[in-house]
Parts: sequence; structure tokens; C-alpha cells
Amino acid sequence: MKKSAVVLAGLCLLMVADAASARGRKRGASACAPVAYCAPSYNAGYGYNYVTTYQDVTRTICEYVPVTTTQAVTETVVTPVRKTVPVTETYYENVVETVPVQHTVYRCVAETRQQQVAVARPVTRNVEQTYQVCVPVTRTVKQSYQVAVPVTRTVKQTYQVCVPVTRTVKQTYQVAVPVTRAVEQTYTSTVYEQVPVQKTCYSTCYVPSAPVYGAVCGCQPMCGGYATCYTPVTTAHTYTAYQCVPRVVTQKQVVNVVEYQNQTRTQDVNVVEHQYQTRTQDVNVVEYQNQTRTQDVNVVENTFRTEKRSVPVTTYETVMENRNVTYNVMKPVVETYNVQRCRTVARNRTVNVEQVEYRTSTRTNKVPVTTYQMRTRTITEKVPVTVCVPVVAAPAPAPCVPAPCWY
Repeated sequence: MKKSAVVLAGLCLLMVADAASARGRKRGASACAPVAYCAPSYNAGYGYNYVTTYQDVTRTICEYVPVTTTQAVTETVVTPVRKTVPVTETYYENVVETVPVQHTVYRCVAETRQQQVAVARPVTRNVEQTYQVCVPVTRTVKQSYQVAVPVTRTVKQTYQVCVPVTRTVKQTYQVAVPVTRAVEQTYTSTVYEQVPVQKTCYSTCYVPSAPVYGAVCGCQPMCGGYATCYTPVTTAHTYTAYQCVPRVVTQKQVVNVVEYQNQTRTQDVNVVEHQYQTRTQDVNVVEYQNQTRTQDVNVVENTFRTEKRSVPVTTYETVMENRNVTYNVMKPVVETYNVQRCRTVARNRTVNVEQVEYRTSTRTNKVPVTTYQMRTRTITEKVPVTVCVPVVAAPAPAPCVPAPCWY
């Protein structure tokens, strides 16, 4: 609201000054200055506003950086050793032989012959037909029937049972036994310590000066009034910050190295053998015996009744015609074909079989190990700085009068 009031007052002053200069040019009687004289009038005091600006500030940060080093590690390697052993084996091979065989085959041959054929031709006429209608009559009759009644009896039955028999057998096997030994290793690590550092930062505040009549402040002069200028004042502030400083430390540690040694051990293994035993059990056998029973059955008897109706009757007249008739005649044909017969032949051959033995050896490998070290880095970032700026209250509007003339 204060800024809008100041703008409106300035516009009013400009309009009054233009009107006064126009009147002076029309009259042409005096050398008056073509400006309006506005008497300043202040009804309010000074105020303060907070203004935020951004300044570039340099600071040091700490970050972890991966560092890869190579360390020697001792490993135990089990290497398979293969050797070839000749073994004689017997295998069976199928030999295919071709044998000629004669076979009599009956083939169907079509033959055409001239023959008289009786052809039936239909002839339809209406005939009065008498027919019997069957009327059902139901009555109850005693009926005897046979029933198979089951009778159960117990019979001794003998059967074979396969009984497993377990016996203990000594068995030898190889075991790789781990042997652990302690090895001392030296490694280097980086330790970061917090060190206090004194730093200085600066803040700027604008201080108003005493109002000056008709002075130029900033960019434009006031219209015959008072102007207030602001002078920037920079203040230095000292504060304590902590910085990470790296330090290298050498330490020793004991590492357990595992080696494997082959040992021969013996264990008891249970072997299962099967023996057949004869046992007897009781089995229920079901036999059926026939019994005669009587029941009431509804018997339907049919009574015939004679009725008449006119029915179209189609009869067939037989006419002899000569036609070509095709007959299928089976004729024997002797064919000779080859039959392949398979015969099994036993043969021997020598085969090389690979046997694998395992040998233990120790080797040293270099393994990359990644550790993280703290490093410092300087960065620049913008930091908001808030300063206190005084603001002059807008003067109350005053009546404008013509300016005095000077000769």
C-alpha cells in the first residue's frame, strides 16, 4: 500500500507540472520555471523490510571414495588326475539276414458278365384293409423265481512272502578332513579425524542517511522535496567449522587358512537280502446257493379287436432285364519277397575306461579388495543472506501552488 501511494503522488506531481508549463507558454509574460512547487508533508515515520540476497560461499565437504588394493590369498586346490585303464567287455550285436520266402496271395479281380436281372417295379392302389387292434388287459399272477444267496466259509490258503534280512558289512571310503592354521596378515586403513578450523563470513546491511532536500538518490531526483539515501555496511563474522583430516594406520590381523587332507575311514553298511517264506492265512470264500421265491407280478394280456380302413398298397411287379453285372473273383497269385531276420551274436572288445584321482595342492592368488577412504572436496554454493532495509513512509498529498518567479 505504501509503494502504491508513492507512485500515485509522483503521477500527480508530473501532471501539475505539465499544466503549469503549458499556461506559462501561452501567456509569455514572465520567465517562471515550468515546474510545480509541492510542499512536502510527512505524517508517518520510517519502517524496515527484510531483503534476502544470495551469496556464493565456499565450503569443504568430506566424502567416501572407493580404493581398490591387491592382497595375496592362499587357496587349497583339489585337482582331478585322470588315467586310462583297458577293460575287456562282452557285448551282443544284432545281425540282420535276408531270407527269400514264397507266399500265395489271393487278389480280388473284377469281371463283367451279361446276365438277366429281375427288376421290381412299384404299383400303388387303394385296398380296404382289415386289421386287428390289440387292447391290453392287466391281471395279477403268482410268479416263482430263483435267487442266488451268498454263503461265506473260511478256507486255509498258502502263499509265498519275500522277507528282507539285514546284515552288516565293513566298507572303506575316503574323507577330506579340513586342517585350520593361523596366518598373520598386515593391512592398511585410513582413519578420519575432525579438526576445528576458524572461518570468516560477511553480511551486508543497508543503513539510511539523513534526508537531504533536492538531493539525487539512486536514479531520479525528487520534485523539490527530501530524499533519503541508503549506504551498504559489510560486517565480518568469525565461526568455527570442523574439517575431516585423513590419517593412515597400519594394523595386523590373524587369518585362519583351511587345508584339506585325505583320510581313509571304515564304516558299517547294512546290506539287505531277501528270503522267501511260506505262510498260511484264512481266506473267506463266498459260494452262492439257489433258492426259490414267489412274488406277485402284474401280467398284461392283449385282447384283439377287428377294424377296417382304406390303405394305399404298393406292390412290385417283377420284370426280367439284361444288364452287365460286375463280379469280384478271388484268384491265387504266388509272390516271392525277402524277409529280414534278426540274430544276436556275442562279441568281445577292449575299452579304455577313465579313472579319476584327486590331488591336493596349495597356491597363492592376488585378489582385489575394495575399501572406502574419506576424501575432502571444496564446493561453491549459494547461501541466502537476509538484510534489514529501512523504508520511508509515503508523504501525505499536499496542494500544489505555482512556483515563484526569479528575474
